[in-house]
Amino acid sequence: MVASIRFIEPLRRRLVPGERSRRGALAEFEAMPQTPLPAPSRHGDSAAGWIDPVFWILLASGLLVRIGFSLWSDGPGQLIADDRLYVDRAQAWRETGVLETGPLERPPLYFAYLYAVSFVTGTGPGWLEFSKLLQAVVGSSVALPVYGLAHHVGGRSAARIATAFFAFDPTLVAFSAMLWPETLFTAAATYVFWLTLRIERGAVALPLGLGVLTGAAMLLKPAIGVFTILLAISWLRRFGWSEALRLAVVFGLATAVVIAPWVVRNQLRYGPEILLENEGPYNLWMGTHRGEPSEVYREWKRLPDPLARSRVAMDRSLDSIAADPGEYLQRSGVRVLNLWGLEWFVTRNLALEAWGPVDAAAFQRGFWAIQVAWIALLLCAALGLRTAWRDAHMKLLLSWLVVFSVMVAGMVATTRFRMPFHALLAILAGLGVAAGVGKKLRVADLLPVALAVGLLAFSFHRPLFELIVSGNLTDVSQLRVPRWIFFWY
Repeated sequence: MVASIRFIEPLRRRLVPGERSRRGALAEFEAMPQTPLPAPSRHGDSAAGWIDPVFWILLASGLLVRIGFSLWSDGPGQLIADDRLYVDRAQAWRETGVLETGPLERPPLYFAYLYAVSFVTGTGPGWLEFSKLLQAVVGSSVALPVYGLAHHVGGRSAARIATAFFAFDPTLVAFSAMLWPETLFTAAATYVFWLTLRIERGAVALPLGLGVLTGAAMLLKPAIGVFTILLAISWLRRFGWSEALRLAVVFGLATAVVIAPWVVRNQLRYGPEILLENEGPYNLWMGTHRGEPSEVYREWKRLPDPLARSRVAMDRSLDSIAADPGEYLQRSGVRVLNLWGLEWFVTRNLALEAWGPVDAAAFQRGFWAIQVAWIALLLCAALGLRTAWRDAHMKLLLSWLVVFSVMVAGMVATTRFRMPFHALLAILAGLGVAAGVGKKLRVADLLPVALAVGLLAFSFHRPLFELIVSGNLTDVSQLRVPRWIFFWY
């Protein structure tokens, strides 16, 4: 208070008429050095962060790893499951001019991606290899929002660590060399998460762009549509009713324009029961069926059309849940543990030689590289959980992770479904490691780590894991028996 009086008093005297003109005094005051106001956010993720050379080295290194892995793997000869369907249907689309997505009515964007690449390169040698290389570029670019989000919450050190986790994640590297939509969806979803951070009151261009990107993501995996509900709630809390409604209208119109052609196509064919896909009823039927999952698939294919399949799947699922709701809840709990336990989907594809021939010794090396990286990512992410939860934007993303896990647990729980969250986990891991190095952790921060250890312990007590680590695996073909194909449900 005394200091303020000492500062103001000379100025007051200068403004007294007869000593100095008011205009001259004000000009002198404006010329005095001004103390800048503090930044409104803790760290921000402004353009200053992008001059970090360590980030660009990590991004380039991650890109080289992905490209190298794609060139090393045997490519189109190893299409073994849905990737074969995507390739065949995209090629048929180019030949006939009509897109048919197969036994399941799937969203169209990944077919369109393969179609577009084939339109540029042709369907001769190099078509699928180029598709994978382009995926490597798109997948590596996700380091940008990973760095930006981590920098926003934890500063430069956390951002660098998060980028390193993301750039060299074996699961993400493996998927970049697979013709599945997960890589493109991970990119679209993570950029959506990043753009939501930048939405401010009165914005128009950003919610429009966010809507377009969200629409594209929904044409890859419609489940992200649930995230839009959480986003609308967060806007309501931040901006109030009128502004939240305005943003929601702008965002919703942009999203609707992107998905409208596919929705209209399905309405004309099937009516209101199928909007973007019918995989939801199929997965629910698969998750509630008490017999072998292959039985569901065989019956699904025997049904006459997508609409009948959707109706039968919902009826069978609801009947099964009503018959024994306790068992359904128990199995759903197990599926949550399966979803976040050891990495099994990439392991399965490694055993099925999705990236080329592999012997037992090479398989075990790949298996442990994947599992050790996943364990490190999960534990470090758990360490950063409380730090992230204190940030309102990260709280929104973590809420989406929880909602998504509950949705998946009610249906099926292959670890492929968690892949889009690896970018978010890398951010959490960066926050956790940076806090540990800076000695900013408290005992309460270790509680999520203890829970993660317990979850992993559940995965260790699986017959498949015990077979692989026992040393009795003499040939990879031992893992290709029917009982292992759907063990994650």
